[in-house]
Amino acid sequence: KNIQRYAVLALNGVALGESTETKIGIYKEDQLSSLIALVKSEDVECIHSGIYILGTLAENMDIRNFFVSSDALHIIVEKLATGSIEVKRAASYLLGLVAECKDYHYLLESASALEQVVAIASLVDEECEECGAFSLALLARNKSFQVKLTNMGAVRPLVSMMARNSASEHYAADALVQISNNRETHVRLAEDGGIQALLKLGQGKVAAGRDDLQDQAKISVGDFAKAVSKQF
Repeated sequence: KNIQRYAVLALNGVALGESTETKIGIYKEDQLSSLIALVKSEDVECIHSGIYILGTLAENMDIRNFFVSSDALHIIVEKLATGSIEVKRAASYLLGLVAECKDYHYLLESASALEQVVAIASLVDEECEECGAFSLALLARNKSFQVKLTNMGAVRPLVSMMARNSASEHYAADALVQISNNRETHVRLAEDGGIQALLKLGQGKVAAGRDDLQDQAKISVGDFAKAVSKQF
């Protein structure tokens, strides 16, 4: 076990960095099979290191394509649900990379990753919170996911991040605005504090270059107000 752990740490040191050739070289050795085997093991350190290296390698799009075409995605989601906080951090970073490509969104859904992303965003851990909010901002751009994510409870952690002015606030605001673009989410948004958060966003300050978030927040609040007024 110790030899295996030392070998993984050494490989991780080689994988780190921006060199595409290094990442491709590691991938070509055995097409990630050894790393996936590590993730399947019962050793917590090996699981964490295996997922961490996969995340480093998946920064390369070609390797990411291979990763999602294998059965490894389901394994990562399982470890995300059951692993230690270190494993959760590494796995949530990897899923964030996968979520960057809309073509992979339905693979994430089939692997039950949407529920886990919401769970990760709800953790009291800065790294997990940031990765969760980042992934939610990407997934919420997919219109077919907006109601699903809302019903899974995505709004409350996003509202919490915005209220606390956390480091993940800009990702949270992005995700909440994307969710609010769908009128079918507005009832649950109101119940979970999302409308109030959007109102504050529309009236407050936003990050430089993100005036679009503020404008969309105002539109969503206006749409909600119109829908409510029609009921009376």
